[in-house]
Amino acid sequence: MAATAASGTRQATAEPAFGAGHLFLADSRMALALLNYARHRALERWFGVPREHANIVTFALALGAADAAYETARVITRAPLLPSPADAAIGAIGLRDAALTLAGPADRSGPLVGSLLAFAVAGGLALPVLRQMSGRLRATENRLREQRIGRYRAATRSAGG
Repeated sequence: MAATAASGTRQATAEPAFGAGHLFLADSRMALALLNYARHRALERWFGVPREHANIVTFALALGAADAAYETARVITRAPLLPSPADAAIGAIGLRDAALTLAGPADRSGPLVGSLLAFAVAGGLALPVLRQMSGRLRATENRLREQRIGRYRAATRSAGG
């Protein structure tokens, strides 16, 4: 032992390296501590709740939020799947206004701008499908041409050509 101390070498210890796992745990602990501090500050500022009562108030607020989420989910799941004609008209008007907003103020006055934009969006959605279909058609045409050429060669060989 004295020989290793005198020579200046140290024995390798099995200390784990501070890797990505430890860094994630350290960062997540820090983030949770900051969120907890922000929760205490918000409850103190908005509701005047001291730090020792913050957990109870947080629990009550979480129960209220869970009840509201449950009621909303219940209403949504019982809603009719198809919108009414009035809802569809309102949605179409909103969609048209959104498309015209993207086009700019000068294009709003042009004739059939909404139809043109709808056609452009439909074309943009259909373009990948059309490209894939044209590639398949090209491959099929090449395969049929190779079969026809093969038959022609076989017929010329059998005819003695």
